[in-house]
Amino acid sequence: MITLTFWELSNESMTFVRGAYFRICADATLRGPDNAVAARYVGGLWQVARRNHRVLECRAALYLRVTGADGQRKSLGPFEGLKVTGGELFSNDLYLGTHAPKDSHRPQTPIWREIALLTDV
Repeated sequence: MITLTFWELSNESMTFVRGAYFRICADATLRGPDNAVAARYVGGLWQVARRNHRVLECRAALYLRVTGADGQRKSLGPFEGLKVTGGELFSNDLYLGTHAPKDSHRPQTPIWREIALLTDV
């Protein structure tokens, strides 16, 4: 079971979401196993339960299955923890990739169309 922690923008309180796996989709949604929307990524923030959150975090070991704009899939990981903020994914301080366009100091990298967060491959 994966537990995602969302850090609220205004007061640093947390919102937790649990599921067997999650997908960050091309339509800027985070979906769980039943395809229900758990969160939306809007204006650089995650919207969960009608509140804005700046960071999505998971402290457990995760694998990623990413789908590029060309439709090719690849598996990455395992990673000890994941942080998703500002349209970018990190494991500890290691930059992994991008799920949404943004103004970034990084060289332009391809945007992953879909990212599955998995406990195994």
